[in-house]
Amino acid sequence: MKQEYTRSEIVSLLDALQQMFPTVCLADPATGCLLDPATLTPGSGSCRIPVLDSSGHGWLPAAEGEDSITLYRAVKVDGQPCLIVMNCHLPDPQLAEGREANALRRLLSQYHEELSRDYVTGAYNRRYLAESWLPRHAGAAIGIALVRVKEYARICNEFGRDAADCCLNTAAGILQRAAGADPEKVILVRLEDGVFLLAGEYPGAKLASNVREAMDGNRRVFNISLSRRSEFNVAVACADWAETGSWDMLLALAEQRLANA
Repeated sequence: MKQEYTRSEIVSLLDALQQMFPTVCLADPATGCLLDPATLTPGSGSCRIPVLDSSGHGWLPAAEGEDSITLYRAVKVDGQPCLIVMNCHLPDPQLAEGREANALRRLLSQYHEELSRDYVTGAYNRRYLAESWLPRHAGAAIGIALVRVKEYARICNEFGRDAADCCLNTAAGILQRAAGADPEKVILVRLEDGVFLLAGEYPGAKLASNVREAMDGNRRVFNISLSRRSEFNVAVACADWAETGSWDMLLALAEQRLANA
């Protein structure tokens, strides 16, 4: 497959690929917006965009619980960067047997789990929250608690990223105790920098209380270096679904309260 096409060539290529893949489309690599291959204008719908390798290839497992993968190929169409997106269904788990099929399913499951986690703390990330957890709790009366590690920025500036990551790991371990072991009840998510989110079908005040109890009942000490330790503190704010009625407004309300905490 070459890398540069005219519009007529890309239309012909997509038609040919549709003979091999159930779903084939063209997307904007910057926004994920689907493009009309004949005009390159944005249409309705969007797709996830992976990190591509040096040759312009990438892939992602499908949403949790689906046996398919999506393949990506970077191309240029009339000089405009685009992505060819091809979805490939895997054999039915009830029909596909053998070591190869089982190994592939395990690999996809492991990769999906890694994509769902923050690589520093092991907490869930925004992607998993938006694509998996929130859809499963649609319509539920969700409460949230936001937690900010107060010293995070100072630790980064004075001692570097490794010390700050050590601080966040300690904080995440304590917050996981506050969240509990079942992410379907309460999920712990790292949003950005030193801010974490707890969300669940509980009042936000209850989640915030759990955080404070966990912080008071555990040592908030982390290693700056092999010979030096420090302690961190947190600010907590909460909000409830009944106050807003939408996820974006719920999060914005909690963020506003956290800024004043």
